[in-house]
Amino acid sequence: MDQGTTGPERTFAALPAARGRAFARSWWGQAWLKALEDTALDGAQVKLGRQHARAGAVGAVSVRPGRITAVVQDRDHTRHRSDVLLQQLSEADWDRLLDLVADRAGHIAALLDRDMPPVLVEDAAAAGIELLPGIGDLESECSCGAWDHCAHSTALCYQVARLLDQDPFVLLLLRGRGEQELLDELQARSAARAELPADGDAGAERPGAGVPAAEAYAARDILPPLPA
Repeated sequence: MDQGTTGPERTFAALPAARGRAFARSWWGQAWLKALEDTALDGAQVKLGRQHARAGAVGAVSVRPGRITAVVQDRDHTRHRSDVLLQQLSEADWDRLLDLVADRAGHIAALLDRDMPPVLVEDAAAAGIELLPGIGDLESECSCGAWDHCAHSTALCYQVARLLDQDPFVLLLLRGRGEQELLDELQARSAARAELPADGDAGAERPGAGVPAAEAYAARDILPPLPA
């Protein structure tokens, strides 16, 4: 992972052709593609973009907060830089989300296992935080000059669905936090919760704790230690 002036960035090598396989096998990858297909106005461009992606016409994919970028090659070998934009979460949203995840060891364990359980997304939505994009959330920019999603931006989205299948931290990076930064913040919050003294009745739960103490200690053990 590279560190730039605008935050973390990850670059993924071009994926091979995807003939005969689904682009999204995970439920969150499918939700990503639904957001694209519900947003794009021209179904023919979506179909052509899917063909481009299936043929392996999408180059290396750069992912950074709020933006994904790749060069996509047309059938005539013309190359276009295409970008897809997704709004980052606000600092207040991230603060609530990190508290929510730190309170449940199962959420942390799932993310470390490269899984995004539906209950995590549901808990976030209940707190007013939308992790997955919806209709109109995926915006496009392309050197071909199209004002809406074109074959190049849709091809990029289809390839990103494959990346999301492998690693949901790609979505969290798009929303504004790199994996290591996120894990460090979760470690700090989990450790702080584990160290809080019991208040009053030993059997009483701390207000807002949300989980048994055993889960807080489990969360601390799951995550890597903080750097010295």
